[in-house]
Amino acid sequence: MKKENKHLPVSENKHLEFDHDLLKGEIWLTTEEAMAHLKVSRSTMYRLRKKNLIPNFKLGHIPMYPKHLLNKLLMHLALKDLKY
Repeated sequence: MKKENKHLPVSENKHLEFDHDLLKGEIWLTTEEAMAHLKVSRSTMYRLRKKNLIPNFKLGHIPMYPKHLLNKLLMHLALKDLKY
């Protein structure tokens, strides 16, 4: 029996639509800047990145995070948690 993965990678998340114009003028955050923006620890950033729960791209060996996509992901998660 195949083990079911609860966490879908960002690339497989159907709620995040990719627009080719989305990354024009994007603000890219380093790990430290993303930690401050999300108010999480370095270990949490590593865990989220390892599980592919947050969008990131490597520039050489340095992970960079698109601020707009982080905000969109957080908004989606916040709306999902709202109770009517």
